[in-house]
Order: sequence, then structure tokens, then C-alpha cells
Amino acid sequence: MATPLEDVFVKDHAEVGGRSHVGSDRALMRQTASLLATDLSLGELFERLTSMLPEYLDSSVVFIALTHPDGTASIEYIYDHGEIRRYPHIPIEGQRSRSLEVIRTGEVIWGNDPSVWAPEGSNPINKDRPWTNDTISAIFVPMRAGGATIGVLSVQSTRGGAYTPDDVEVVAAIGHYVGVAVENQRMYQRLQHTADHDPLTGLANYPRLAREVDWALRRASPEQPATLAVFDLVNFAAFNELYGYGEGDAVLKEVSQVLAEFADDQVVVGRFGADVFMLLRKASDPADVDTFVARVAARLATLSYRANGNTIPIWAACGYAVAPADVATRHALVSRCIDRARLSRQQACRPVRSDEFDTFALHGTFDGIETIVTALLDRDPYTRVHLFDVNALAEAWSREGLQLDADERAMFLQASFLHDAGKLLVSDRILVKPGSLTEAEFEAVRQHAFYGEQILAPHHGFERISAIVGQHHERWDGRGYPRGLKGEEISPLARAVSVIDVFSAMVADRPYHRGVSEADAIAELRRCAGTQFDPYYVEAFAAWRENRAPG
Repeated sequence: MATPLEDVFVKDHAEVGGRSHVGSDRALMRQTASLLATDLSLGELFERLTSMLPEYLDSSVVFIALTHPDGTASIEYIYDHGEIRRYPHIPIEGQRSRSLEVIRTGEVIWGNDPSVWAPEGSNPINKDRPWTNDTISAIFVPMRAGGATIGVLSVQSTRGGAYTPDDVEVVAAIGHYVGVAVENQRMYQRLQHTADHDPLTGLANYPRLAREVDWALRRASPEQPATLAVFDLVNFAAFNELYGYGEGDAVLKEVSQVLAEFADDQVVVGRFGADVFMLLRKASDPADVDTFVARVAARLATLSYRANGNTIPIWAACGYAVAPADVATRHALVSRCIDRARLSRQQACRPVRSDEFDTFALHGTFDGIETIVTALLDRDPYTRVHLFDVNALAEAWSREGLQLDADERAMFLQASFLHDAGKLLVSDRILVKPGSLTEAEFEAVRQHAFYGEQILAPHHGFERISAIVGQHHERWDGRGYPRGLKGEEISPLARAVSVIDVFSAMVADRPYHRGVSEADAIAELRRCAGTQFDPYYVEAFAAWRENRAPG
């Protein structure tokens, strides 16, 4: 039974009245049809085709030129005097290009003399290899698919008079079916891309990531480990609620573009969840693992979102693991990265590679209120880091510059960490809101000083601490809260805590702004001395910061 391709050829052949080598033509068509019925890639098909053609046609040169979405065309496969080149990307240019004319008109061009098919001024294939531009006879046929011309198939010979009209029809039939094969390959690639990529960001989706991780794990070794990193956008659900999902999608695209900067033949980047991204480095020098992940995290840390005059940092917690050192299976590797990303959220989003919690040092004694301390440690990453920072400032300042006795210093250290204890009673939605607060929301936050006093007052040994906590937002000019205390009415330690509380908030990256320089923060404290702050503590703190040893 004849194949469809043979049927086409037989019909066309019958119309032109037959020729003497019908058997060889049918053999060529039969072999071509068998190739097109396989699942060969286009490169493999071209290689097989060019190995067969010399048996039936004079063919010192064979090439396939393809059109591109931008309207250009280029030679992508070429058999050139016995050498096969895939994807040479030779542009087809010039008004006299025979291939472009075939693409434009959809008509066959052929001839047994260059004066017929290659008028003066046409561009040779090999400008850098002129000795191979020796074609005399040539056939150019359109490759069609879906009613459109998608490329050109050309067969050429160094011999004059090499081709007959029947040869042209054979090549035209082959060109038609190779065009169908090209379109099938393109359709498969589009479907494969859709199946393997996230539609919003264009990054790899998890099914593809899973295949890539499995592949990498099979080849990973201590000398060439595989690294997997998870980047989890912090409080992104709150961002979507505040600014809308359209703006959220824009942020996701921006994050994906940054991560894509690191993608290459060894690095695959993808979207793991709604607000979670994954980066796989298939193999690397073990000594470079931490540096590489830190570089990616640092690049992400430069991102921010601007709205209504606010610059809002985009925070991404990062947990990563190495195979085979950490684990040997994909599920275990992903799980380890996710667990470490949770730890990263509690450590100012710095990349975490260890399962051990690398906690900040906590200065002071907190016997009897361990539950409150634990709750504060589990608060959002901004509150947690801020409390540790203020506590560290209090420890260093009281040791190096502030004149306190032992009892006062102990209370100062306790109050510095517990000053925001009342935030345990403030809504998460307000506390981690990535933007400016409304008046009602700000009023809810203002209550945290009062809440903190009420939380700590019942605990034995923390009565005086509770008073300091309750006053740390009072102002020197009496315009603070919650009671509007003024000047010396405010506890001295509360006045000192107020200074380092605001200093830490100014220099640190927060959900609603990037931090300022230490010099700018101290200038702001001095500007507000005598109104918001006790001038004595402002100058004492500023002098200590300016005179302390570097580091």
C-alpha cells in the first residue's frame, strides 16, 4: 500500500507524463516518507535525508532555511560538501536572495545555470569560505505548513544541467513534508514549553524542576555537589491584600527576572509555589556553594516596590541544602530547604544552610517570663530582629558609654528586649503590613506600649520593667503616648530605650522603608532632641556611637 507521500508523487508524476527513473524516485519518496513517520528531531531527520539524497539526486549542498517570528529568516541546517552543520544561523539577506523570494511568493525557483537562478548581486551561503560557493545547478522549494510558507529547502549541484523538472517535483514534495515536520517540531516545543514553564513568570515550573533535581542528584558527588535553594517572599499575602494581585504579579515577575540572571547550563530557576521560588545548581565547587547563594540573595535584597511615595523592600527568606552531603533524595532535599527558609525568616532573611538555629545573643535575665520571650522570638522577622538589635545596643552602650549601676543596667537590658512585648496583641495584618498605616491602624499600634505594660506587670520581678515598657513612647515635650508624660515624669531608662529604639528602626530595613545611614539617623535624633527625646540621652548616645572603635 502506497504511503500518502507516494500518492502525492505518483499523481504529480502522472500529470507531467512520466520519466525514465520512476523507480528511483519512488524509492527516494518511500524512504523520505518513512523518516517523516518517525519521531526524529528535525536535526536527525535532516542528517538522514542528506545521507539518502546523493543516491538519487546530485546534491553537493542541501540546506533548510527557516522563518522567525520577527520576519527574518536564516539557514539552520546545511549539508555543505560532505559536512553537516546544525544551527549555523546564517542570515538570509538582500533583495536578490532566492530563498527570500521563495518565502515571499511561495513559488519554486530552479535552474541549471547560475544566470537563471542566481542573478548578479545575490548573496553566497559561505562568504567566509568562497571556494565552496561553486554551485551551478540549484533548486529552491517552499516548505509549507498550515497554509503558510515557513522556510525553504534547497538542493544544489556543482554540475551544470544536473536537474530535470521531475527532480524539481520530487524536491518540492520532500520540501512540503519537511515543512510539516518542522511545524510539528515547533508545536511540540511550544507544548513542551507550556508544560514545563510557569505561565506568569516564564520560569520552570515544579514538574520540570523535579526532573532536573532528580537528574542532578543521580550525578552529584562530594567533589561536584548539587545545590538547591528556596526563596520564600515574606508576607506576600499581605502585600497582595494591600496593593492587589495585579501589583503582586508585577513583583513576582520582577523577582523572576532577577533570578533568571543566574540561569545557565548549570543553573535552573523555577517557581515552586505562589510566592516561593527555587534555584538548582546542578554541580559546582563545594567551596563556592555559600558564596553563590549569598550572591543571589544579595541581588534579591536590592529589589523594592514603590507606591504612594513609599519604597517597600521585597524580603525573600532563603534556605538551601547540598547533595549528597545533606540528603540524597529530592523530597528530603526540598523539605530541608523549606525548613531552613523558615529559620531564615527568623534571622532577617539571611541565607540559612544549617538546621541548627543560629540565634542572636540575648543579653539580660528573663527568668519567669520565658513564655513571653519565646512568643517574641516567634514573632515576625522584623520585630524579632529589631528586639535583638535594640538589646545589643543597650548592652554595648551601657557597658561602654552609659553610666548605670548594676541594678539599672540589668533593668535596661531587660526593658530593651521587652519594650515591644505589647506587639504580641497587635494584629499580624497591621504589624507586617508592607506600606504606610491608616490612622486607625496607627492608633492600634500605639496601644502596644500600654499592652506591654499590662502583660509584664503581673510577673514578679518585672514590675519596674513594665513601667519602663509602658513609657518608652512618651515624649520629652509631653506629646507622646499612652499617658502624655513629660520630661522628668518619664522614667530615665524609658527615655534611654526610646533613643535606641528609634535609632534601630531608622537604620534597619523595615517593611515600609529602606534603612538610612547611621550618620543620618544620629542627625535625626539630634534634630528631635528636646521635643521627642531627652537631649541628655541623645548626646550621650551620639557621642558613644561617634567615638566607639570601628567594628
